[in-house]
Amino acid sequence: MMTLFSRSQQVIFVLLGVSIPTSIAVTNFLLILIALCWVFERNFKVKFKKIFFSVWPILILVLLLLYFIGMFWGTHHDNSTWQFQKLALLLFFPILMTLSLTRRTMQYALTAFLITNFISALTAILINYQIIKPLSSYFTFIEPFYGTSAFIKYNYHNVLLAFSSIICLYLFLEKKTSYKYLVIFFFIVYALSIFTERGRAGQLLFNLAMLFYILRYAVQRNVGLKLLMFRFLIFCTLLFSFNLFMYNKNNSYKKRVDAVSEIIQNNGQRKGYKRDIRYVFIEETLKDIIKKPILGYGTGSFGKIFINKQKKGIISSEYKFFDWITPHNQYLYVWFEIGILGLLCLILIFYLQAKKLLKQCDGLFKVSLPVSFILLMMVDSYLFIFILTSAYIFLYTICSRYHLEPNEISE
Repeated sequence: MMTLFSRSQQVIFVLLGVSIPTSIAVTNFLLILIALCWVFERNFKVKFKKIFFSVWPILILVLLLLYFIGMFWGTHHDNSTWQFQKLALLLFFPILMTLSLTRRTMQYALTAFLITNFISALTAILINYQIIKPLSSYFTFIEPFYGTSAFIKYNYHNVLLAFSSIICLYLFLEKKTSYKYLVIFFFIVYALSIFTERGRAGQLLFNLAMLFYILRYAVQRNVGLKLLMFRFLIFCTLLFSFNLFMYNKNNSYKKRVDAVSEIIQNNGQRKGYKRDIRYVFIEETLKDIIKKPILGYGTGSFGKIFINKQKKGIISSEYKFFDWITPHNQYLYVWFEIGILGLLCLILIFYLQAKKLLKQCDGLFKVSLPVSFILLMMVDSYLFIFILTSAYIFLYTICSRYHLEPNEISE
């Protein structure tokens, strides 16, 4: 029989599906409530047994410990407070993996997540085509900001829609839902919103996911080589045609594609603009890492060190740096500050999560979640972005536990 705290956890977890795509503040509040319920529910012996039975939650603790130890070397720790605030979110991995969740709760939570993202996508489309004004014009509690799509910043919005697209495509192709036409409608709206926004990470993730499913379903049965190639070419043509259509019809997507193409072709340079900051970060970060590959430069040091580089004239004064800047690459960021052990911990956490999911029912689909996040961390420091890490923890909890029997809470 469920306790009051167990029942509360069910409700709060479903509400997370609504808050993650819409509000950082509400998501933060709900996570605190979940943590309190987890503590008051007690049963710590069973919970810690489940946590220490898996290796990757221990590696999260090791990663946090390395960031703490990193305070004792290096001379610049200006950004350490900000980092520890972000890193604290990782503690919700073991908390959510030991929540007493039912299958129905996880179904409702995922449904809430998909519906809320659909509303967000539809709203963003209406705003982008000036059918309605930004929501801040109607609601005073929404802060006006040029980078907001519907409820959250455009690049976060796009990544969440890419996750939602992958889930919808899986539900449809694997015949996991009786609402197949509704799911496809959601998928189409997600796709249109992704490509009418400026967020490149979501667009890249969407295209990679589509290529994965093209490969999977082109070769899923024993068919002749000609039919296999025909399927593959048809599906690839459809994906290319969709991208071409959006490129020709949407100015925002066209500008992004043209800009990225020019930057890549010219080693970071773009006519009329300063050199792309990502190229500068990668080159300078690797130079510094080579000097201190084992221990790194200490927790919270990256921003200050790059500000000093600018003062010394190593980096152009055209760029504007702050203490909280990152190299737009999670792996380089971790390696720069806490050394090779921190980098190995980070990689192993997601590798072990992927390995665990791959062994489960529908593992090939489930593993796309950690693989997607692994790829995302190559283009920005997504582990320190609250709303996206919250979404990953939320979706990983569902993916890793939905196959279990009702009386099980382990992975």
